[in-house]
Amino acid sequence: MTAVSFPRLRARLAFSCVLATLTLGALSGCSSQPIATSALEVGDCFNMPDEVLTGTQPAGQVERVDCSRAHNSQVVGIKKLTGATFPGQKQLYDLALKQCARDFKNFVGISYRDSKWDLYPLSPTETSWKDKAERKLTCVALTIPEQNTSLEDLEK
Repeated sequence: MTAVSFPRLRARLAFSCVLATLTLGALSGCSSQPIATSALEVGDCFNMPDEVLTGTQPAGQVERVDCSRAHNSQVVGIKKLTGATFPGQKQLYDLALKQCARDFKNFVGISYRDSKWDLYPLSPTETSWKDKAERKLTCVALTIPEQNTSLEDLEK
């Protein structure tokens, strides 16, 4: 998967990184656990390392945490993508602009443009498109400074 920056995303977070699909088992009894980015679900809170956000390091997994613990990212929406052929990064970016903004507003209760959070989508690459499990757009809210609560219905 590749992370696509939105126009408003802070300059230090302008990035283009490939997120490989890795699968790790859950860690029993831990308050955080590594999880493949392709396995994230709506509402999941996680920490994306600065190295990934700045594009200096790719990541195939993130640290999922309970939303009551400090975290910098939360999944606000997921859209399954269809089609036999890869639509192209431009089409995915255009879709992400609309879809992720709508998902953010539905999840948080306010437009991301009117909020203090940023928004970034994780989308498949041409290579990962071959894996049907990767054919989805994952919309993520970036919270700086870190949050200790879920963003769900925060502004409703």
